[in-house]
Amino acid sequence: MKVTVIETADRILAVEEPEASAAVAQAFAEDGITVLTSARAERVEHDDDGFRVHLADRVVTTDHLLVAAGRRNNLTGLGLEHVGLDPQARVLEPDERMRVADGVWAIGDITGKGAFTHMSMYQADLVIRDLTGGDGPRADYRAVGRVTFTAPEVGSVGLTEAAARACGLDVKTATGDLGTRGWIAGESGPVKLVAAQGVLVGGTVVGSTGGEVLSALVTAIHARVPLTTLADMHFAYPTFHRALQPVLRALL
Repeated sequence: MKVTVIETADRILAVEEPEASAAVAQAFAEDGITVLTSARAERVEHDDDGFRVHLADRVVTTDHLLVAAGRRNNLTGLGLEHVGLDPQARVLEPDERMRVADGVWAIGDITGKGAFTHMSMYQADLVIRDLTGGDGPRADYRAVGRVTFTAPEVGSVGLTEAAARACGLDVKTATGDLGTRGWIAGESGPVKLVAAQGVLVGGTVVGSTGGEVLSALVTAIHARVPLTTLADMHFAYPTFHRALQPVLRALL
């Protein structure tokens, strides 16, 4: 089966690090997947012979068409105006206990904190704690992990390099490769870490275990573990997360 991906941005996975985009693009190419970037579908035709997607400079013909154009919140019709909220809003900005109005809590996509199942679960715990009068930490979004389940996976957490610089941080970055796991590793993939003020603020791992290796970075960012501590930890050989150590040391 031949597959063509039509992407309006100048690279796939445009919200991730450029190194991650390049790695996935290379994997797609090796699998025979054609990726057309900076391409916009102008119109689509369909008949018994299949689909024809018209771009500015070509027509892509295919038997099947999958449209993944994203999603947006629809808050109209919920009666938000009756509790002092804007029914035309794209998102509802909650406080640290997920309150958006007196007696009203919000969780999930409508809060604009990340359209992930694990974000909804995290925020639901905060709401339950607030409703039951429980004590505990409030909402904290510094270490939100995300995984794109391509092959290879792209696991990311926190800020990309570009986002960190846009925040005005004094950024340091370092890159490495999962191949540093050792001779037993049958794959490679970029590892990129972003640091500021002696702690990690972002990280990306690309590979079959990208989402799993990510957990160490999520913990480090959430707990603000100093780089000097992370770089001198024990990293079991020959695990994939061992590839983090040389990158951490490079940041020092």
